[in-house]
Amino acid sequence: MSDPSSRMRARIPQADPRIFELFDGWLAARGDHPVADRAAFDPVTISRMLAFVWIYRMAPDRGDYICELAGEEVNAVWGNSIKGRTLTEIVGPEHRTTLAGRWARARSEPAILYSATENLPDPHFVHRVERLVLPMRSRDGEVDSVLGTSLYDRRTDRIASGVDTSVAMPAAVLRIPVAEL
Repeated sequence: MSDPSSRMRARIPQADPRIFELFDGWLAARGDHPVADRAAFDPVTISRMLAFVWIYRMAPDRGDYICELAGEEVNAVWGNSIKGRTLTEIVGPEHRTTLAGRWARARSEPAILYSATENLPDPHFVHRVERLVLPMRSRDGEVDSVLGTSLYDRRTDRIASGVDTSVAMPAAVLRIPVAEL
């Protein structure tokens, strides 16, 4: 049987190669556990990805996720630093419900979430966003955080970088139970 990294690549062969860099870093921190240990996660393993990475931790006392880390590109998309802000403050209550529900399921199952969508704001700027969400456990073993990436690209950028843009991308969120890897 193939290793988890190969099985993940087989599930989402159309994904940007950077998605697999983050997955492999998470996998290295997983050890023999189903979910990566946040303290064992080494950012050096994803040094090229750091600008696109974020971590949110569920804060039960606030009933919301708190952004604990956001890379430069993530902050640029939001227009300012989102570190320390709640998910509700960042995306608004209407989107918070959907995201928090997805993340709660990713943490409890546990599962990996992958999505890629394209937006057409006007004929000159075809934007594509690709996301990977990975559950993380704290020192006490509770799966209370999600590590993720959001890759925002214009089609022209993807063509210039040699990424195949002809492959159809799923608009829905793909849930991959960790047990299947």
